[in-house]
Amino acid sequence: MHKVALLKLLFVLANGVGSFAALFMNRHFALADAELATTVSLMIISYLAGNLLGGQLPGRVGSRLLLLGCSSTALLALLGSLLPILPIAIGMILLFMFSAGAITPLFSVMTARAAPSDDQVGAFAYLHLASNAGGVLLFVVGGVLLSWQSQYLLWFTAAISLVCLVTSAALALPLTGSHLDAKDTPLKAKDVPIPAVVILAGVMFFVLSLLDGQREYQFPLWLEALGVSDAAHLFGVAGIVNGLLVIVLTRPLIALSRRCSAMANMALAAICYGIGFGAYALVDTWPAILLLVVIWTLGEIIGITYMATLIAQRAPVSRQGFLFSLIPVIQAAARVLCVILAVPMLAGLGFSVTWTVFGCAGVIFGLTCLFLRRGRLDY
Repeated sequence: MHKVALLKLLFVLANGVGSFAALFMNRHFALADAELATTVSLMIISYLAGNLLGGQLPGRVGSRLLLLGCSSTALLALLGSLLPILPIAIGMILLFMFSAGAITPLFSVMTARAAPSDDQVGAFAYLHLASNAGGVLLFVVGGVLLSWQSQYLLWFTAAISLVCLVTSAALALPLTGSHLDAKDTPLKAKDVPIPAVVILAGVMFFVLSLLDGQREYQFPLWLEALGVSDAAHLFGVAGIVNGLLVIVLTRPLIALSRRCSAMANMALAAICYGIGFGAYALVDTWPAILLLVVIWTLGEIIGITYMATLIAQRAPVSRQGFLFSLIPVIQAAARVLCVILAVPMLAGLGFSVTWTVFGCAGVIFGLTCLFLRRGRLDY
């Protein structure tokens, strides 16, 4: 499990171009506003397309071959992006994003295989911790490199991709072969039904992702409207605090929450999101703002950990890669919907009412799920 977590950290660290997409593409290629928006959108689409394809591959291609293929493709694409021909360079960046997306579901599949049967919750919590540790490192190092020169970030990403390639070749990895477990037979893999509890959990996770989307749109806009110190700086600090909290709190939080079912924990995550973001309607000072980051970070940790755990525990082995690949797609779709809902609400109601509406929705949704969990929702 430690090896899977190490690989996850390295591959997150290698996605510097994607994490700083808008800033990097603007500074490196000097694109006009419309061109920048189109290119960033294509980067997101490429990543999600790769993710969906990657979800189909772990059962057909060995984990090592998939790791080597994606890391080598990423490295070659980054080197190709140095070419002075703009369409080719951007095309290489899109290929890099596709490769970064294709490898992502594999880490969840390998975690499901490597985790002890009695500690899958802890294993997926550890995976999320590794992902956030890589994200924090990337945020700090990548931000510094990008502030110096965009090409430095590109070379850093290429260097880490090379490290990923070497590490993928050297480490012993869990098997992700095409065998089916007993519950997959005698049906063909594509005909194996997905349990209803997993589908219901997916619906709950969509709502959690919708609530989480507030951090990327209305949260920075609200900070700007507040005029609290430097909004961009405070937003960056909140991001670092969020990442560090995930690193520090994941293991003890999961140790406490594992006594409840996965569905009950996802309901609690909705309540944490509702309180954490909804309370922004009542505060306007930076200590209180950062304190509430703690509350909604609890929702993030619980939500993603138990969604992945439920897939590993309840979904057929042959469908797990596909289901893991849907997690980023669900998150992206929910965040788009969050923006669609927030734009008219902010224009017509203002920030305070919008925070309150989203907050109450999260709390009511969580309490409703907790009330219903004693019936069909629980397992």
